[in-house]
Amino acid sequence: MVNRKEYFLKKIYPEHLAEMRAIGRRVIDIRVPDPNDKEKDYSRFMENDWLHFEDTNHEVLKASVRYCKRYDRIEKLLINEGVQNVWPDAKTWNEAVSKSLQFPNYAKRIKEHGVYALCIKKLAVYVAGPYSGTNDEKVTNIRNADNTAREIANLGYIPLVPHNLFGFWEERGFDEKECMALEKDLLRDKSDIFYFINPSNGTNNEVEQAKSIMPVFSSLDDLKFWKPVNSK
Repeated sequence: MVNRKEYFLKKIYPEHLAEMRAIGRRVIDIRVPDPNDKEKDYSRFMENDWLHFEDTNHEVLKASVRYCKRYDRIEKLLINEGVQNVWPDAKTWNEAVSKSLQFPNYAKRIKEHGVYALCIKKLAVYVAGPYSGTNDEKVTNIRNADNTAREIANLGYIPLVPHNLFGFWEERGFDEKECMALEKDLLRDKSDIFYFINPSNGTNNEVEQAKSIMPVFSSLDDLKFWKPVNSK
């Protein structure tokens, strides 16, 4: 798998993780340095480092860093990053400031150490599963992949479904090898996580390819609690 720094941000409230998973919602996570926590130096967070968010129920959301920027005041952070990107449900400016300072000693710690806007980038999940068959079987396989993709989206990831992207392309002048090459490019170059539904010859080949370069899952529960089938 690709080597990258990974930072573990645990003991998050479940409602906070749910906000981060919601489609089109939270983009910026506020992070206030804790001088007693030597493991999380936000000044070292770099683009494409991985983030491991884990709530008190042990549900996990993996994401990556788009950027991590320091501010000396929470007001400056909210102005520059946009209230809607930090607190989408805040109805007033004062509510946004209040929500930002809701945790104990945040105001004091921000005054002493500043505050970071951690901009989060969602990870892309390649959804693999059977495709070939009769036209009716293909329609069913596409529907199954699409239903799984929606569940994956609700867990806070971006599903990439080759069934939808390249479905029935062989009837539009593309041969099977060309479609497989495009799927391989999508898997290798655009995906962070691999999820497969049911085994098939094509799916099994993709699983073996994916195992050496990314986490692989075959269960939504395992994805929710981050238990890859190829974990060591």
